[in-house]
Amino acid sequence: MISAENSQVLILGSGTLAEELAASFRRLGFEPVVGSLELGTAHGVPEGVNPTLTVVCEAAPSEQLAEIAAATGSELVPTVEACRITRNREGIRRTAAEEHGLPTMAYEFADSVDELGACADRVGYPCVVKPGTSTGGEGQSVVTGPDELPAAWEKAYDPELDGRVAVERYVDFDYECTILTVRSIDPATGQLSTWFCEPIGTRHEDGRLVEAWQPAPLTEDAMDNARSIAARISGAIGVQGIYAIDLFVDGDEVYFSQVSPRPTLDGMITGATQRINEFDLHARAVLGLPIDVTLTSPGAARFVQAQGFGRDALARALAVEETGAVVVGDTVVLRSTGDSVEEARQRAAEAASTLV
Repeated sequence: MISAENSQVLILGSGTLAEELAASFRRLGFEPVVGSLELGTAHGVPEGVNPTLTVVCEAAPSEQLAEIAAATGSELVPTVEACRITRNREGIRRTAAEEHGLPTMAYEFADSVDELGACADRVGYPCVVKPGTSTGGEGQSVVTGPDELPAAWEKAYDPELDGRVAVERYVDFDYECTILTVRSIDPATGQLSTWFCEPIGTRHEDGRLVEAWQPAPLTEDAMDNARSIAARISGAIGVQGIYAIDLFVDGDEVYFSQVSPRPTLDGMITGATQRINEFDLHARAVLGLPIDVTLTSPGAARFVQAQGFGRDALARALAVEETGAVVVGDTVVLRSTGDSVEEARQRAAEAASTLV
């Protein structure tokens, strides 16, 4: 664990998520510097920065991250290997399903539109076509027959990423769920341990996150399955920090989808619902500090794409009881709490209606 005597921490990322994580390290007595990944080389490291720790706050090519770690001589969190596996959808699916036996949807990966057809035949219709590199839900299509495959390929294919396209079996599940999982040092034992935040239910439209709520109402069996999956995949990746582990919930059955070894957009709900939010949890875990995942209030969030909204619209949103707002790029995150999840969801929906 680094000490505040060697206090400079480089945060690799941009925007609100990187700034929030920087604030978390600052509150712990460190000197965070936010560096951009846009240049694609180690020259993206700000001049004069000599960190002992570099924390990756967004997905990036592993070659670039290795170059930055070498240029700074700092410890990289997550590791280059962890970033490589989790950025690539094929890598994390094969790690989860084939190496660790975790339940996943049936899946295939295609290098061409012709191969996509053969993959879809094996997986079966309807199926979901996705970019081969994790993109936070963008580029996905539900395909009901072969005629829809060319358009789905065009939407998912990106030669600047890895060029492959994923196909997975479509299941009409109850809902999607994120388990924020934290790996840090347990002060009682001095050993690595795992903590689980209360599950976060999520809803997407056209691959875009539009709503989250916490806690999600998993059955006892589903909760056991979800935490088992979360513990096994975070343990397989093996680095300290927070993991946003995305799952599909169908009754008591739970299927692994993907994992991000860093704070994420859906986890921003914890700023309203937990004693310690996801950014502070990540900073604590990276540094090997004590963890507290206590839920203090049921809550919900709406994620609204609203550029150029005025003061009056924001005032109407913030006038909704127990509601706050954070702007993340072109997305306004409206977070509400209540006596129940249902009440919090109603408040967040009411606030969102003022911005659209």
